[in-house]
Amino acid sequence: MARIRSIKPEFPQSESMGRVSRDARLLFILLWTLCDDSGRTRAASRMLASLLFPYDDDAPGLIDGWLNELDREGCIVRYAAGGNCYVEICNWLNHQKIDKPSASKIPAFDESSRILANPREESSLDQGKDQGKEGSGDSASKPAKSAPAKRKTTMPEDFGISERVKAWATEKGHTRLAEHLESFRSKCRAKGYTYVDWDDAFMEAVRTNWANLGANKPADDYRSPASMRRLS
Repeated sequence: MARIRSIKPEFPQSESMGRVSRDARLLFILLWTLCDDSGRTRAASRMLASLLFPYDDDAPGLIDGWLNELDREGCIVRYAAGGNCYVEICNWLNHQKIDKPSASKIPAFDESSRILANPREESSLDQGKDQGKEGSGDSASKPAKSAPAKRKTTMPEDFGISERVKAWATEKGHTRLAEHLESFRSKCRAKGYTYVDWDDAFMEAVRTNWANLGANKPADDYRSPASMRRLS
């Protein structure tokens, strides 16, 4: 059941919101209307897209990326329990003042249940089945398996442009990878950033700077992308 929520006047000036895209900011606010009084909600991506972006045909294909941005920035955590996917808003009571909160029917987040990458959701979850039975999945679906926690590392000395990144750049039409790499490596080493997947971090950097600067801006205009939050 959707709920009425409030937005603080200082929300637009939040530095964490400045590090994510406008679509991710909107998703973050809209998630509040679905969350229970403990800041938790079901999180199958297609279900969220249909509920929160009913008029946007491209939302089902983009919403996982927006969730990734919010997850990396520490705004939300995604986790799996009982065959269902969930989202919990971090620092929920900093965002909302709840009078006489109702007990949550959704299992609480546990570090061992964290979803580290985009999960391949069961079709029953995508369609939002069993929404009245929080914490229990469709009997025909298999329980989601949480991946073992991967450790963040500093940038490898030999980090470069992998075949995976080359294929992605060709598909997306991104060029000047060598210049992006030079700026990316310099920024990460200077700031001491750590990541679980350095290819993912680099691709996000290229994507962000492509959107911010365009293909024709000089490399020394390089800006930190949403994913450049220090994760250590």
